[in-house]
Amino acid sequence: MRLSNNITKSCLLLILCGLLSGSLTFGQGLPSAEAVADVAAAPDPLHHVILPRLYAVIGADVSPTLGDATLINRFRFIVSLAMVDAAAPYHPTAVGMYSRIPRRPEEEWTDANINTAMLHGAYNALMGLLPERQTVWRDMMRGIGLDPDDASENLNTAVGIGNVAGKSAHDARLYDGVNQTGNYQDTTGYIPVNSAYELRDPSRWQPGLRRQGLGVYTVQHFVTPQLSNMEPMAPFDPRELRVDPPSASHPDNWDAYQAQADAVLQTSAELSDEMKLKAELFDNKIASLGLSYIHLAGEMDLSPADIARGYFLKASAWMDAAVVTWQEKLRFDAIRPFSAIAYIYGDQPVTAWGGPGAGTQEIPANEWRAYLPEPDHPEYPSGSTCGCYAHARALQRFSGTDVLDWSVSYPAGSSRIEPGLTPARDMTLTFDTWSDFADACGKARHWSGVHFVAAVEASANYCSIFGDRAYEYYQSLMDGSAAPRQPAQALSADPWLQAAPLAPAPIVVPENTYPSPQSCKYAGDSVSVAAVNNGITCEGVDTTGLSGLSGSLDAVAISGELDFGAQVCFSQPGSIVMLEDDGIVPRFQELPSYSAAESTCAWINQPGTVILVAAPPLTECVVTAGTVLNFRRSPEDGDVIGLIQKGAQLPVVAKTPYWYNVRYGDREGWISGDFVQTNGFC
Repeated sequence: MRLSNNITKSCLLLILCGLLSGSLTFGQGLPSAEAVADVAAAPDPLHHVILPRLYAVIGADVSPTLGDATLINRFRFIVSLAMVDAAAPYHPTAVGMYSRIPRRPEEEWTDANINTAMLHGAYNALMGLLPERQTVWRDMMRGIGLDPDDASENLNTAVGIGNVAGKSAHDARLYDGVNQTGNYQDTTGYIPVNSAYELRDPSRWQPGLRRQGLGVYTVQHFVTPQLSNMEPMAPFDPRELRVDPPSASHPDNWDAYQAQADAVLQTSAELSDEMKLKAELFDNKIASLGLSYIHLAGEMDLSPADIARGYFLKASAWMDAAVVTWQEKLRFDAIRPFSAIAYIYGDQPVTAWGGPGAGTQEIPANEWRAYLPEPDHPEYPSGSTCGCYAHARALQRFSGTDVLDWSVSYPAGSSRIEPGLTPARDMTLTFDTWSDFADACGKARHWSGVHFVAAVEASANYCSIFGDRAYEYYQSLMDGSAAPRQPAQALSADPWLQAAPLAPAPIVVPENTYPSPQSCKYAGDSVSVAAVNNGITCEGVDTTGLSGLSGSLDAVAISGELDFGAQVCFSQPGSIVMLEDDGIVPRFQELPSYSAAESTCAWINQPGTVILVAAPPLTECVVTAGTVLNFRRSPEDGDVIGLIQKGAQLPVVAKTPYWYNVRYGDREGWISGDFVQTNGFC
């Protein structure tokens, strides 16, 4: 049984509806589990059964924008690994990467047996990777006519082969260096030199300040720097692969530093509809890498097992490319364009894209924004470019040709960033070859404004090697020559970092000619003020004397020079407003607030009285679950104590900026605020 072009098209509709626009949410595109399908009739269980559910869960639980590529690809890598190892016993020579299951007789090499083994393999991997979504995975198995409770490990049956292969694949990668058992938290000790509010070292990465909701902002954190310590799929030592330093990203090379920033601004000013759409396409790794592979699988008329094998190959190539790229990102910790542009030009006017729907205009340099949101990690080298070149080379080798002949059509106004406006008319993007695909992917990262040209070129020059190495190791698995593999282990820390640690850059403090923030007078320890420049004074305010504002909890009056702004933090939760000092009539202005070090904070750039106001009472606040939600003992990474069904109405007891403490039945617990609708006074 083979994958026809018609099935490929239906597969695109089933899985990727909404991905190009970035609108995938949990539950969209999930096949019904009520009508049980025949596993033997599934021409592509990977794309028809597994990935629709995996992508929906990722969109709900891991990465709502589908932009956290390192985590997304690790899930894909391990699931496809489980499927490939499960299919190996039904092949003349293939062996598993981590399970060496005896070969089955040729009369058993049917699509039904292979699909059954691969689905049980994927199921066991998913249960290990995302156990909190076990209801989804169990329904997936029932929907294809398989029993999720059949835990047999009888290697004479397809079910037993799949169960053993899936558990082996998951368990063998459990301690591979990405810290799955620690919820993927950083193990490198990385600390940014710069804050979101102060650029201390203009050569190093500055975390961005991102809006999460109305008046709520968060600071970026380096996503999975520990990926640099992951054991790769292909047998090579990542420490032997290095790229040249980003010399133009250091202001000591001022002419080059300014030139590469100017190149970003010029590109921003000249953005076309085609450039914008390519930037959006390659920003969504599931759409660009996934759609291109589905097209190839249809053109090659692949069997279900070979579809899984090609997918495993490309996911492995991307994963290995990411290990080395993250190694170098951690090593160089390089600045992003938005920080460099603001550093060079301050509030001087520059000509650039002015924001969604605004076109090209003159704007202050420190208000410039990239066409796409900046990723949560340092700039150099480009991870997306590296992944695309590895993906393209692996599939060139897999298909035996550079020919791709793939196109993606966008209706007028279907842009995710400029909906209703871009493109101005229907547009089709065409990629004749895999070489064209990789080249466009790299250029699109510069067009989007998130990378300097040098970061793209560095990745383009060395990343095809990961596709070659992945393919060569994949071939050794297929011909049976691959040596038995021990469970993966984390790499030792990068010797370069041990020899030259990422020490914070020295800070030169000017002579203190005015009272500094440390000399401010406070009404106790409940308020803290940190100014970028010296020359401000602070004094506690009696909130009973504030008129025109109810529910005041705390206040501080700030005066003096605030050229570079200041952060004001209150130890209590609430909302922050400012009573502006200038003008005849006092005016209250609500400030965007965010959480920092368990305090409620806001950023100001002018004198005034900053006031903490009580959050609205929660007695009448009710939220409705927009999807199936984890019910946690505490916010963030608290233990999961149950699942809350979609549509449940939940009284709110307390809340943080991103989490709600709710009652569900006779229990109290926490749910994410990202997937609920609020009703009443919340």
